[in-house]
Amino acid sequence: MSRFSTTPSDASAPPFDEAAEARALQAFLGGQDAVEVLAAQWHTRQEQGLNAGEQAELAQWLQASTEHAEAFARMDAGVARLRALPADAVAQWRASQAADQPKSAAAWSRPARAPARPTRLRRWLQALLPGPRGLALCAVLLLSLGLGWHQWTQPVYSAHYVAERGQRQSLQLPDGSTLELDADTDAQVRLYRHRREVQLAHGQAMFSVAPDASKPFEVQAGPARVTVVGTRFAVRFRHDGIDAGQVRVEVQEGRVRVAAVQMPAAAQLLTAGQATQVAANGLLSPVGQVAPDSVGLWRKGLLRFDHTPLAQALQEMERYGPTGLVVHDPAVAALPMGGSYATAKPAEFAHMLTLVLPVRLVPSADGRAEIVARH
Repeated sequence: MSRFSTTPSDASAPPFDEAAEARALQAFLGGQDAVEVLAAQWHTRQEQGLNAGEQAELAQWLQASTEHAEAFARMDAGVARLRALPADAVAQWRASQAADQPKSAAAWSRPARAPARPTRLRRWLQALLPGPRGLALCAVLLLSLGLGWHQWTQPVYSAHYVAERGQRQSLQLPDGSTLELDADTDAQVRLYRHRREVQLAHGQAMFSVAPDASKPFEVQAGPARVTVVGTRFAVRFRHDGIDAGQVRVEVQEGRVRVAAVQMPAAAQLLTAGQATQVAANGLLSPVGQVAPDSVGLWRKGLLRFDHTPLAQALQEMERYGPTGLVVHDPAVAALPMGGSYATAKPAEFAHMLTLVLPVRLVPSADGRAEIVARH
């Protein structure tokens, strides 16, 4: 049966005024060197983990200017020095910050109180991180340690959905979008304050995205990244079976941007009635045509095959339930199939095989039937 788990924002956490925190953070960072702030942001994102596309973006940013690379190197060195501090020194520093600074990130927009008696540790930190650059780094690090930055960068909603074999699942997301999962599908949903993200580990899904230009909706599936604002489209990515390792995107309404994770600059913009595929190596196929009403046929309980090898067609049918059929002869397994078939009627599928292919069914002792060549 289908199963899912959700991890919404922590209800026990203190109230978080998103608008006030955002204004305060922007006010503070607005007074810092822009390159240094970007370096701090990239370093923080790298610490949290970058996907292949984000790593490529970071590489492009570093290569765009020696100033970028030098700022990032200074940031990396500063963090390394802070991490090298003795544990008791870090604890003393945090205690002094708690005493001297308000606990809200909004305090970054107000003048800080001067400490009555600067400690040796404070002077040590100032020596390690001198001047405005050091202040910018300390600010970003403090924010990431709990003064609002952590909350700002965390998802406000997170859920892991799994539709088992023979099951489908229809979901309503908090942002108003709907997500339909086909059988044998695994998807992770994360909604942030500034973007929406779905990671399709495997399977296929139909998306109906609620429009929100301020929060782009992104689907990551294998080698592909699909970005939209509001539309209806289907994504397929399976590790086995038809087009294994490739990502297929079909658009029913609106527009979507499809790019390879490894080559984000080489993207295609699809509109209603168009489709494309991203190969395992990141190459995009030419844009093709698809009837809008045929997008996500599995939602109607149908599978359509077009010169599909019999073994792969049988594998697709098995995702929706046992067919009671097996094929061992490689020549028979390679026979091409076409047509549409109801996923809920395996007996009808078995009968149709004998009509559209030169095969017959031979019952076996285990109750299944082997598909063999008709002589």
